[in-house]
Amino acid sequence: MNRSVESILRFINLTTSGLLAGSLGFGDAALVPGWEHELPSNRRGAADFAVKSYFNAIGPVALGTAVTLAVGSRGVRPMKRVLDMATAVGLAGVLAATIMVTVPINKELEAQPPTDYPSDRSQSLARNWSRAHAVRTTLGIGAFVCAVASNLAHHRR
Repeated sequence: MNRSVESILRFINLTTSGLLAGSLGFGDAALVPGWEHELPSNRRGAADFAVKSYFNAIGPVALGTAVTLAVGSRGVRPMKRVLDMATAVGLAGVLAATIMVTVPINKELEAQPPTDYPSDRSQSLARNWSRAHAVRTTLGIGAFVCAVASNLAHHRR
């Protein structure tokens, strides 16, 4: 791929991975497909859901550009390629943790009937959700840091 296409892809990757990492650490949504199912059903308004559904593209775009850069970059230093691959792996981990762990846990927690005192099962699920969220936040921030480092690394001349 030529340098101008690579530069555009790097800008898109850096922007989207930064938005994703920020949403995991500080936002109300993970900005990856399935995150809207993490919200309690009473917070899913139709208009609100319609606007938020556009944000589902941020995670996959970040992952797609990271994979494209890791596979398609030509004439880059090995360290830059490793950083691009680490970015792709981190973003894939965020997507996988959201779809395969946090969303199913939220669905199970929401399906439980309300009780006066939390059950052992609900406390266990809440702990597992917190751990999974910490892992995906760490992966997202790590992917963003790798994307920044890759963008700062110099090309071969």
